[in-house]
Amino acid sequence: MAKFCSECGKPVNYDWIVCPYCSNSIYQGTEIVSEQKSEHKTEKIPEISELRMKGFDSLPSEETEKRVTKTQQKAILIGIIVIIAAIAIPAVTLSILNYGANNNLRKKVDFYVNNGLSSASYTISIPPSTLDYYNEQPHPHHNYIDEYYVATIVESYCTPNNNDIINTAQAIRGKCTDQSDSEEVINALLSFTQAIGYKAEENDLCKYSLETIFDQGDCEDLSVLFGSLVVALGFDSIIIIIALYDEVDDEWGGHACIGVYLDFVPSAHPSSSSYYFDVDSKEYWICETTVQGWMIGELPVSSTSFFLMAGYDYIL
Repeated sequence: MAKFCSECGKPVNYDWIVCPYCSNSIYQGTEIVSEQKSEHKTEKIPEISELRMKGFDSLPSEETEKRVTKTQQKAILIGIIVIIAAIAIPAVTLSILNYGANNNLRKKVDFYVNNGLSSASYTISIPPSTLDYYNEQPHPHHNYIDEYYVATIVESYCTPNNNDIINTAQAIRGKCTDQSDSEEVINALLSFTQAIGYKAEENDLCKYSLETIFDQGDCEDLSVLFGSLVVALGFDSIIIIIALYDEVDDEWGGHACIGVYLDFVPSAHPSSSSYYFDVDSKEYWICETTVQGWMIGELPVSSTSFFLMAGYDYIL
């Protein structure tokens, strides 16, 4: 005679203490274990050790608990990260979009044309391999005492001959009200760079132009980007290392900006101050890249004595 569990009615062995199907306690007394005639086909009941070997973490039950697979877990995690990022990123002047139809990285940047009076936007799109290429390039340090050598190191990151930079510069010029107006074009390029946004860094490494577009940067990085854009359109430009007096913190520090040559005095900037660096008897007008709104020729400090050129190099 076979023995059956008094709870689920399934066949059990004489020496079992717990029913493997319903976890009901099985005692050896006849008051718990009853004898019934089985009408089921004979099947081998696996031992606990066999279940462990097959990957089970617990005894089988009448109903199997639904579990989330690792693939589903990853999908959920990615979804949570995307949602958090979307909430955390403020509505600023730029945004990284999803991969485009060709799986390209895309970034939309809103900036000003018509010498700051009108708005425009441009979406730059590059394959990830292009950004990977620049990420893998040497990134030399520029923490040297000789500021002229610092300028040379920073200038080495400029990429005015890169096709993506050329196309971006041309597209920005194409948004201008008067594409023949050098001042408006330069201010549009400057506004585009300022819209990328300032991000402080803890090391003395620059970024290449495309790296800055997709990952922001500090004064050196933004200067490299802007200098690359203006030279890509044929303007004569220099990168300048500055000794800058911070009027708030009452201390001197290092800074980087760009000088662009014009053979006339820029007049569109809203302030009365205009400033240029005399290099080789040419007037290179200051361009401050770190804050939106500065135009060519505007000095970002209250006195020229707070803004001293320490070194420079031509952007080639």
